[in-house]
Amino acid sequence: MRPLVLNHAVAAAIFFPVYAAWVVWELVLQRRTGTPDRTRMSEVIATTAGSVLIFPASAVGLRLPGPKWLPVVVGVALLVAGWAFRAWAVRTLGRWFKVTVTVEPGQQVVDFGPYRLIRHPSYTGILVALLGSGIALDSWASVAVAVVLPLLAILRRIGEEEAILLRELGTPYTDYMRRTWRLVPGVW
Repeated sequence: MRPLVLNHAVAAAIFFPVYAAWVVWELVLQRRTGTPDRTRMSEVIATTAGSVLIFPASAVGLRLPGPKWLPVVVGVALLVAGWAFRAWAVRTLGRWFKVTVTVEPGQQVVDFGPYRLIRHPSYTGILVALLGSGIALDSWASVAVAVVLPLLAILRRIGEEEAILLRELGTPYTDYMRRTWRLVPGVW
């Protein structure tokens, strides 16, 4: 049986407008800075692949457990929550948020809002939104494609970002790293 969002008008009317609005918001966000660097391009490619390949992946593999509406409800809720969390992270950084790794003169470590506990809440948000998209398609294969490809690129990106931030911001960033988690509080 195909996922509910692909064969039920109400489920589709709930999922697709939210998914499309999130994708458009992400595309607008990408225009926020100049030339993409090496790891940025791999992140964009992996995230795009993850968000597109969830649809064909939904045709294969096992369905998620629970009633047929549960993946739609949980998936859309996670998509919205991830999007909102990412938007909060972007808003918190304000003018310092860029999609390329740069440190501007006078930039300081931001350690409030979502940055109080985790160093990369923007990436956490995008991964949660992608997880929700995969769940909404009611397939373990969609969940795996939605999360694994982008996660690999994001982990590589985090390594580069943290090296640059350590070099440019020095001891304040080192101290910040000691008291925060990378992506998930209490986990990593």
